[in-house]
Amino acid sequence: MKKIFIHENIRQVMPGCRLGCIIVENANVRGTPPALVQEFNELQAQVAKTYNLDILPTMPRIMAVRSMYKKLHFDPLRYRPASEALVRRVLQNKGVYFVNSAVDVNNYCSIKFLLPFGIYDLDCIQGDIVFRIADTGTYVNISGGVLSTEGKPFLTDDVGVFGNPTADARRTAVTLATRNLLCVVYADEEVFDRELTEILDFTADMLTRYNGGVIACKTVVRPA
Repeated sequence: MKKIFIHENIRQVMPGCRLGCIIVENANVRGTPPALVQEFNELQAQVAKTYNLDILPTMPRIMAVRSMYKKLHFDPLRYRPASEALVRRVLQNKGVYFVNSAVDVNNYCSIKFLLPFGIYDLDCIQGDIVFRIADTGTYVNISGGVLSTEGKPFLTDDVGVFGNPTADARRTAVTLATRNLLCVVYADEEVFDRELTEILDFTADMLTRYNGGVIACKTVVRPA
């Protein structure tokens, strides 16, 4: 089992940093099933009815995630948190992209809980995982763009960066060939332990409901 750590350079600026982590083994990732499409459409309708673009920046959870970014010296207006970006797409009537049964569950939960979620192909991750502020360099994101890593928070492995609460790397993207999944929820002390555990329970249930497989690990990683 891979180990997941939070680096000292994250702990120094955000001592309350926590990562909610789920590993699903022997998953069967497929095209988005109709039941998930329906569930996702219902969530989008609820979001559109409940929120609007004017109040979004003042919502406590949105403000908390932006605060988390600022602690990491990561501008939340320039590098919008994945959760906020997804909600904004819904409120702008752009909708969300349906990708596959794993990515769509990840995005659903990110919108539902208003937290940045990441989902990765575990077999494409080499060695243990460290969440740290990265050094100078670049990476290729899922869309194929080449982006700078310098000074930004990343999940990293023996190869380099791969996960980010705004934009993940193409190298570890989940596809229909993926069999082992790593889901990560990015949080800090503004999300209470009990709530984070409940979020992980909900997400794990939804991942296995739509992708099969078994939960090999479900844990909260804290600074040492």
